[in-house]
Amino acid sequence: MKNIILASKSPRRIEMLERYCKDLKIFSPDTSEVINENDSPQTTVMKLAFEKCFDAYKYCDDKGIIIAADTIVYLNKIMGKPENEEDAYNMLKSLSGNTHSVYTGICIIDNENLIKAADYEKTSVEFNELSDDLIKSYLKTGEYADKAGGYGIQGYGELLVKRIDGCYNNVKGLPLTKLNNLLTKHFSHKLL
Repeated sequence: MKNIILASKSPRRIEMLERYCKDLKIFSPDTSEVINENDSPQTTVMKLAFEKCFDAYKYCDDKGIIIAADTIVYLNKIMGKPENEEDAYNMLKSLSGNTHSVYTGICIIDNENLIKAADYEKTSVEFNELSDDLIKSYLKTGEYADKAGGYGIQGYGELLVKRIDGCYNNVKGLPLTKLNNLLTKHFSHKLL
């Protein structure tokens, strides 16, 4: 059984993958996560996931299968992580009452056999109409920080969401079914 190395600083991704990989190794990538507004959401998330994965490939001493992911929210434009509370407020205000898309790119590199795979997952998320009071209450939780689109569906942010169409784990930041399919198809490795 090969080592699984997660190239991520995300507590959510670590927690999700630790359920399946008891000896999960963590590498914190040092990438800039620059978003090019001219790129499609699909290209953006796969490019950012590749940068994280490649950083681990270059600098991680452990051998095995490196996994990296990146998530963005898309509604007329790409929304990454908010810069501050005001930015998060503006993101949530624009998402209010609308349906947006959540994209997560996955990149996997086997650093022993030099096999590489990349793909993405897309989920549609419909938000409730959000009052200013609800947005402000949500922002007080601090949960918006470090979350694409300024919310986390796995926490208090679940109260903002009316409906999702697609993979719930994708909205959390790691589409486990897609990941398992990629690992099985390209690396002869299964999560379960």
